[in-house]
Amino acid sequence: MLEAPQLNAFAVPGGTIFLTRGLVERMRSEAELAGVLSHEIAHVLKKHHLKAIQKNAQAGLAAEAASMAMKDSNSEARGKLASFGTEMYARGLDKSDELEADRLGIVIAARGGYDAYGLPAVLQTLQAMNPQDSGLALMFKTHPAPAERLGALGEKMQPTLDAYAAQPQLAERFRSFLGSR
Repeated sequence: MLEAPQLNAFAVPGGTIFLTRGLVERMRSEAELAGVLSHEIAHVLKKHHLKAIQKNAQAGLAAEAASMAMKDSNSEARGKLASFGTEMYARGLDKSDELEADRLGIVIAARGGYDAYGLPAVLQTLQAMNPQDSGLALMFKTHPAPAERLGALGEKMQPTLDAYAAQPQLAERFRSFLGSR
């Protein structure tokens, strides 16, 4: 956990997941934490960050080749080309990667026995916040808007969400397991 008031979570290649204290303090249940962690686990499983790094490296090579091809010594143009990779990283993952991680994250959390609506609950909390809040600036820069993410989940996953929500939750399954012995 990062001791930061901002609201964010992210994974890095290799599987380390970071959550800010600001985000965790806004959560109301373990299911919400499981939903966010599962979203980040999905990024790792799908290698979204590795693919983004590879894509940025290819773009960087193309920018370097273009810079070398320039005959004049226009440092401003070269600077813009060199910063292209940095800008790509700062923008975050592709929107499709984020939406895929939302869908897979819900499945991972639900299969682990958590409420399938944990991640959507976090997105609803974020949606209700002021988008101009400085604590949200980086998250809103690197992720699709919460309303868009919620809409995509509802459109593609509503029957799945309902099915998972109807399953016994973790504590109930544990009691059931103990009772069967």
